[in-house]
Amino acid sequence: MVKKSLKSGVKFGVFDVVIYAVIGLLVVITLIPFINILAISMSAYDDKTLLFPKNFTLKAYEIMFSPRLYKSFFITVFIVVVSTFLHVAVCLLTAYPLSRKYLPYRRFFLVFILITMLFGGGMVPYFLIVRALGLVDNIFTFIIPGLASGYNILLMKNFLMQIPESLEEAARMDGAGYFRILFQVFLPLSMPIIATLALFFGVGKWNDWFTAILFIRENTQLYPIQNVLRMMVIDGNYGTIGGGIIIPDATLTSAIKMAVIVIATLPIVCVYPFLQKYFVKGIFMGSVKE
Repeated sequence: MVKKSLKSGVKFGVFDVVIYAVIGLLVVITLIPFINILAISMSAYDDKTLLFPKNFTLKAYEIMFSPRLYKSFFITVFIVVVSTFLHVAVCLLTAYPLSRKYLPYRRFFLVFILITMLFGGGMVPYFLIVRALGLVDNIFTFIIPGLASGYNILLMKNFLMQIPESLEEAARMDGAGYFRILFQVFLPLSMPIIATLALFFGVGKWNDWFTAILFIRENTQLYPIQNVLRMMVIDGNYGTIGGGIIIPDATLTSAIKMAVIVIATLPIVCVYPFLQKYFVKGIFMGSVKE
């Protein structure tokens, strides 16, 4: 087999070249839809726009950052940040005692959590409970109902069980209590699983539009960015977006839709590379059971 040597001394065979070529082709194919969306968002009209904008303009983004859409964007950021932080905190505080074998009735609590994963009450009881709590037309309807997840609690519990018990014993001999051991010993070592769960949960919250459809009835000012996008794309609400934003030119309709998609997707794309290194370790260790 013919091998080509680079200056660094790394050798590539024919098979390696084929693999890299296939991977490169798949990357290009994956990027084409995103490039097309970006090109349309910067075009004055979308007639046969593929990879390059036609009649380049940023008018769609100017309309995008009008006060109504600007507010919905920051509402979404608030929901994602607050709900993700509280969700991770609840999962950590629940998983830590469950990961300790000396916890009384530990098996009972684990079975109880498992039952909630296997059986659900359905949409109607869920709606009635949220309404009884007074969360209809309330921003906390995006935060409180999803604070706990049985699957994420068990995943974090399995991760915490991989941490050597000798670390906890050493901290306890130094006089540390439960909370100090949790926050000064376990928390720094749990960053892989925390980052993994935070990103998975955060992406789900960022893309959530169904909650607003169910529980935001009158106060539409609480609509997150995904629901504004839904009004534009599905309902065909192009003339007035979010109440009072007039599109000056009908040819900008597609450009505005694509601009909203770019703005709604960009934050997740920017955050993902910084947390990617934690994924493999977090999922692998969290899925192993002693």
